[in-house]
Amino acid sequence: MKAWAAGLGLAALAAGLGLALPAWWEGDAPATPPVPSAARPEGERGARVVTFTPLSVVSTPAPPGPLASAPSARSRFTPQRPPAPSELDRLVAAARQGDVRASHAAYRALAACVPPAGAPCPGVPASLVQERLRFLAEAVQAGLPQAQVDFYMEGPSPLQALDEPALQAWRAQALTGLQAAAAQCDPFAAGLLATLQDSGELAPRSSTLAVAYAVAEGEWRRRPPSDAALRDRLAEPISDAALAAARQQGLRLAAACR
Repeated sequence: MKAWAAGLGLAALAAGLGLALPAWWEGDAPATPPVPSAARPEGERGARVVTFTPLSVVSTPAPPGPLASAPSARSRFTPQRPPAPSELDRLVAAARQGDVRASHAAYRALAACVPPAGAPCPGVPASLVQERLRFLAEAVQAGLPQAQVDFYMEGPSPLQALDEPALQAWRAQALTGLQAAAAQCDPFAAGLLATLQDSGELAPRSSTLAVAYAVAEGEWRRRPPSDAALRDRLAEPISDAALAAARQQGLRLAAACR
């Protein structure tokens, strides 16, 4: 992945999001995923700015010790096919005029030009490929759920990956963004969180949150998981009582989107 574009520092991008950092894994805070502030019609979910109410919010990022190493960003990113030059020109022009949906579409189009997941696009200058990160930042700041997912999928820059404080800040921002997307009823974000809360990549491992998000994703996709399937996906055992409580948390999260 390329480094962040000039002027697009992580701190500035995080400040633009206006999101607090939840810490459900600290102290006696209940391990509960954020609940959407209100159910939203299917066609409006992506258009709203992020609004969610976690039960426990603090301002400190996750501690570095229990976290797993962040994988290579481009190794987990599957880009779309590059658009026709005329379509790319249209998207970029609209993005530069402040259309945040066009910004996200332009980001995705340009991400297809980034190796190793993509391939260099003939005629597309390197400066425009780099500008995709500014487009992504604008879509994230606008609260588009799929942009929050793409921020995680893009991964930290090589410089951030080598600097522990910067990497911790990226992890906190990526986790907050995915939580916000899940709170806007995005099933892909919930599925990612179910995996990440179990693996410990972004936050200390939590089987309870992993189950809750897996249940919410299954409800939204109309494929509710069985207790056996939930246990099979966990790296560590979970008690019957904890599994039942986590399932109820996931059902409440899913029900708030109906």
